[in-house]
Amino acid sequence: MNSLTISRTLMFVLTLCFLAGIQSIYAEPMPVPAMLSMGQMIQPPSDLEDDDFLLEYFIQEAKRYYADGRLMVVAQDTLGVQFEVERLVATLAAIEEIDDPIPEEIREMVSGLSELASTDFKGYISSDLQELLGQPSLKDQLSRMSDLLDSLDTDVTFMVVDDRDGHLPLILNGRVKTMIQLFQDRKHEEFQIWLDRYSIYASTIRPILASYGLPEELIYLAMIESGLNTKAYSYAHAVGPWQFISATGRRYGLKRDWWVDERRDVVKSTHAAAKYLKDLHDEFDDWYLAMASYNTGEARVRRTIRREGHRDYWRMITLPRQTRNYVATVLAAAIICSDPESYGFELGELTNWEYEVVDIDRSLDLDKIAHALRVNYQDLKTYNPELRQGVTPPYKTPYQLKVPLGKGAVSNNAFATIPTSDKIDYQVHYVRRGETLSVIANKYNVSLTRLVQANRIKNRNRLSVGQKLVIPAPNNVTSAAPIKTTSTSSPPASDFTKKTYTVKKGDTLGEIAENFNTSAKRIRHWNSLSYGQHIYPGQKLTIYTKNKNG
Repeated sequence: MNSLTISRTLMFVLTLCFLAGIQSIYAEPMPVPAMLSMGQMIQPPSDLEDDDFLLEYFIQEAKRYYADGRLMVVAQDTLGVQFEVERLVATLAAIEEIDDPIPEEIREMVSGLSELASTDFKGYISSDLQELLGQPSLKDQLSRMSDLLDSLDTDVTFMVVDDRDGHLPLILNGRVKTMIQLFQDRKHEEFQIWLDRYSIYASTIRPILASYGLPEELIYLAMIESGLNTKAYSYAHAVGPWQFISATGRRYGLKRDWWVDERRDVVKSTHAAAKYLKDLHDEFDDWYLAMASYNTGEARVRRTIRREGHRDYWRMITLPRQTRNYVATVLAAAIICSDPESYGFELGELTNWEYEVVDIDRSLDLDKIAHALRVNYQDLKTYNPELRQGVTPPYKTPYQLKVPLGKGAVSNNAFATIPTSDKIDYQVHYVRRGETLSVIANKYNVSLTRLVQANRIKNRNRLSVGQKLVIPAPNNVTSAAPIKTTSTSSPPASDFTKKTYTVKKGDTLGEIAENFNTSAKRIRHWNSLSYGQHIYPGQKLTIYTKNKNG
């Protein structure tokens, strides 16, 4: 790296540092751990009052970690780069976790920062971190192809290819022709992969779209968004075949928590996308404007209509460049797929993506399920891409797991031999304004006692907005082996009275047991305490005392 390049890099980093409000970039270097936990990466100040302040804090932190990472690149400190990017990734993830809709400009900033980091730190960071930073989708790539896109508006003539009722109107103009040529030449291999996935999922997606009264050709919108890849993850933190961001996914009923991300599920995300597209078409009464809104947001399309005074998508000049060519890309994919061979592609026979659904009422490892059912583990993951941790979630209601045809009938006996998963025994929660420990415990279906113990909380009335809490596995995650009980540890209601004892400072289980004429072992069993688990002042213990005769 020559001196001019170093000078430019330092100037860029110094500018970023100034914007982020960094007091000094010459702080003492901090030791670099091998890996950081989420809690180590993010430590918001305790005086943050609401999500606006929390969002601003995370944004400034993200900028700082990026700038520090650039400095580590200049210093050729690979471990330092890895350390800073780990913190950057965790901070960007925390921004996404904020429930309130994130402003468009903030979302674009997060997307841009992810893209910069993915490019600038390539070669310095692990493949896992590179994947977490996202990959450029076709629409992201198109926005940077200025040599290809700048001249697309010169040809204003068009030819109608298909204009049947109930279908997406297909036209051929300069933009569409250019996109077809792009797929035939520069993106030929990539588009063939998309066609291979199309042959797998078309028989599932198209009927769902039709059930909402939508054109079946909208499947090509998902093809452009993600290549019909359930694992697709973009710079803007959009996920799944329909590339939902977190807020829009929640709006249309897609669950996202520690255990699942339904944006990755083909069936569930297609239902959500169909509802969203139907709402967009109901508003704009035009499929081209609806698709443009899907790409850039309905608010921006509304502003464009007001600003330009017309509703002709093809004449709109104030939409973002990517959006101005987005519809043409979808139409190009639709036209090619109507006759792939004519354009140099091969489309295999459409297969029926068929499966059975079985109910699982506890957390089981997918690899153990695959072994028990004698199916390929990767196939089982393909059927259930929404499972984030490789285990079925421990929800109150049974989880519906997709299995290959013919395996549902043998599942009950097979699952009975599988032990409950011990891989996932906690998740992370960041305290929001107005939340109490009781509210958080109820939200995650864990006992207040376990929540306090897991976080070693001394004062249950002092929580800070942004504080990280470790959430133990929910109470309904139980061992596969039945717990042996006796009449002494499970007292009959007629012979025993239930009492609640509040632990005082200095109490021990042995002393409490002696006072109530019982044993410490019984108290541990009644309160689901493991051996050696500490009690704390203020803790409520359930104790049964035997009724006195006469």
